[in-house]
Amino acid sequence: MDIKQRKILSYALYGFFLGLFFPIAATAAELINLNLRFSWSALREIHQFHPVMLIIDVIPVALAASFALIGIQSARFLETSSQLDEQLNTQASTIENEQYFLEALIASTSFAVVRLDTKHHIITCNQAFEDLFGYKREEIAGKHLDDMIASADFLAEAAQITNTVSGGKLARIVSQRKRKDGSLVDVEIVGVPVTAGGRNIGVLGLYHDISDRKRAEQALMESEARFKSLFNESPTSLWEEDFSEVKRILEKIGDKEQIIEQLNKDYALVMECTQAVKVLDINQATVDLYNATSKDDLMQSLSEILVIESMEEFKQELIALINGESFYEGEIYQKKLTGELIYGWLRLYVPPGYEDSWERVHISIVDITDRKEAEEKLRFMSFHDVLTGLYNRAYFEEELARLDGGRQYPVSIIACDLDGLKQINDQFGHHAGDQALKGAAKALGLHTFRKEDVVARIGGDEFIVILPRVDLDLNPSSLERIKNGITQYNNSNLDDDLYRPISMSMGYAVVHEGNSLEDGYKNADRAMYVDKTRKKAK
Repeated sequence: MDIKQRKILSYALYGFFLGLFFPIAATAAELINLNLRFSWSALREIHQFHPVMLIIDVIPVALAASFALIGIQSARFLETSSQLDEQLNTQASTIENEQYFLEALIASTSFAVVRLDTKHHIITCNQAFEDLFGYKREEIAGKHLDDMIASADFLAEAAQITNTVSGGKLARIVSQRKRKDGSLVDVEIVGVPVTAGGRNIGVLGLYHDISDRKRAEQALMESEARFKSLFNESPTSLWEEDFSEVKRILEKIGDKEQIIEQLNKDYALVMECTQAVKVLDINQATVDLYNATSKDDLMQSLSEILVIESMEEFKQELIALINGESFYEGEIYQKKLTGELIYGWLRLYVPPGYEDSWERVHISIVDITDRKEAEEKLRFMSFHDVLTGLYNRAYFEEELARLDGGRQYPVSIIACDLDGLKQINDQFGHHAGDQALKGAAKALGLHTFRKEDVVARIGGDEFIVILPRVDLDLNPSSLERIKNGITQYNNSNLDDDLYRPISMSMGYAVVHEGNSLEDGYKNADRAMYVDKTRKKAK
């Protein structure tokens, strides 16, 4: 039996026993009145002549029932009261725990926290607040917060925060506050109104020291300013570009091997990627390099600086990026907006943090046109005869080595020698001899040879012609072209200051696969001397 049932039973018994008083008292009064002794027959006689006694006899039961109802109500009241007590105890425990948690949080947080009353007077603060502002909590307890940490320059701002929080709104601001020693500290301030039952009971002030962040921001701003200054003032062409769209295009193709294979065989894909590059910024040196009038002028004309040769280099850049490289350099060939072709040395760099997205790619281009032209000139001079402009002996020997063992047989070699050079020099001077040599070179070139043919001056008066895949034994037309060229040169009356007439002795040899080209040259040279001897004999 639970407490509620016992409570109801006790009330019912109490009512029953209280109700017994009435039938007992009424019976006793009737017995005395009738002068009867207590017996069952006397009780029966009383109840027969007085029916009201029957009603009185029911009173214990009625009171028992009535008191049982009272017991039920009492049990319900006690149960409700117990529940309320339990809820109150739970709420009190929760509030107490929350207070402990709040106090632990305030004590352990790196934020400087101060508790204020509704008038903005300090109740207490945490250790972080003491460390930040240099005050002990005993020093500032009961004092107005703004008087303690707001300097004269920030009093109006502090008052505005106070008004905002007093109005029940959260306030947040980045500003400066004063330490005990008078120095200012950069802080992020958060004012939190604290309410209970819809009533404002105080304020929590939170202060976060952002001095390091401000210094970092300032350093970053200065760094960006220096970078921009260096970027804009650099004498080297600098580009900042976004390759992210290029990356999306390439990733649709498949894995790395598939992308590289597609790039190598699909020129249209390379062109699509060039158009997907987004140029974010260029410096003044870039504008000057391409002879543009302004950044906007160049940005709107980027397609005009590309030539076919540019595509191959751009493809190599993409392959390097696909292979995970963040640095690439190579030679590029482009065009200025004025139409002049330029050579450049390109360096591509993906800064840290953008290796996966390609959203930032830095490119520098150094104009190497002058150097390239100088190299080409040096290369030309190293393989060409200065006087005649024909290939020289070094190139002739290199070409023999290249053709030796190749697949361009048969190879015909024609040895030519300018007749009478010594007599021309002796009779008319070396200038005339030089003009005769130039004339011989011109005569050899009057009937153009094929691109793969080589015409060279290999000595003082010696010339050589190499004809890959030509058998002069079967087709002597090349010899006839040379002879016709000499005749046409001698018969021309151009005022070119060249010596006329000239004569050349010639001999040739045909080298077939398996034979030595060097021996072929010697055989052609011997045949030429045979021709020269024959002429002298005449």
